[in-house]
Amino acid sequence: MYIVAIAWLYVLMLVSVMQPTVFRGIVTFVGAGLLPLALLLYLVGTPQRRRQRLAGADPETASDAQPTERPAPETETPAAPPLSADRSR
Repeated sequence: MYIVAIAWLYVLMLVSVMQPTVFRGIVTFVGAGLLPLALLLYLVGTPQRRRQRLAGADPETASDAQPTERPAPETETPAAPPLSADRSR
């Protein structure tokens, strides 16, 4: 993905150099290259940033994302009542 961005900036640099004035060259490079490319890379990277945030990869958000552990109950209750000896019911 980054190789395409670098290639696009290279082509745009060549187009900007061929502009008749320096001002038009700078405006062309920034207006048709840097700003749209920055927006595109930001939007394309959003799902990965969301996955990292939810996974707790960021140390700052990892403490917020970790649930607190509850202590284990002292007595365990059975999940279902025991079966009777007569299984016909």
